[in-house]
Amino acid sequence: MLTPATTSLLVVDVQRGFTELCPAELPVPGGVAIVPQVNALLAIPFARVDATQDWHPADHRSFLRRADNLYPPHCVMNTPGAEFLPGLHTERFNAIWRKGYDPNFEAYAVTTQHPGFAPFLSASGITAVVVCGIATNICCFFAARDLRRAGFDVWLVENASAGIDVPAAGLFQAKAKEEGQTLGIRYCTVVEVMAALRA
Repeated sequence: MLTPATTSLLVVDVQRGFTELCPAELPVPGGVAIVPQVNALLAIPFARVDATQDWHPADHRSFLRRADNLYPPHCVMNTPGAEFLPGLHTERFNAIWRKGYDPNFEAYAVTTQHPGFAPFLSASGITAVVVCGIATNICCFFAARDLRRAGFDVWLVENASAGIDVPAAGLFQAKAKEEGQTLGIRYCTVVEVMAALRA
């Protein structure tokens, strides 16, 4: 079960550049549609709410024609693609952790860009983290994996997240979920999180 006083929410990369609002960037199917479910989580009195924001330079190494040659330019800093989705209740965020801002460093997870994130949560009295956002099997998964390895009880909310397979990078939804479940990450729904907090 979850206790509000020791549980935090991590909202991962709920940005225009990962949705059909920016079709030339990196749209994830169903990205816009998760906003009501994310807002339902944001209405819960978690001990704290953290958000991550992809914040890339225009020449990031993961972009096409650059070192890794994986993705079209997306979520470039100070562009519409980097903005949070319309209607998202961002006023609930206690902190926004930007990542991917170093052109030569790939940072799918906030825990990679900010290695002090997990210790910070521990020092704040957090023992469980609820994770949601985009993409379920990439930035959400890698953050959830690292937090689980750091000893947190981690819940990944599938209906408040959207995923996409990226074969070129070996990133698959089914594979990530299997690995996550093996690690002890709980895959759940918004309703299940609410029930766990009420129990």
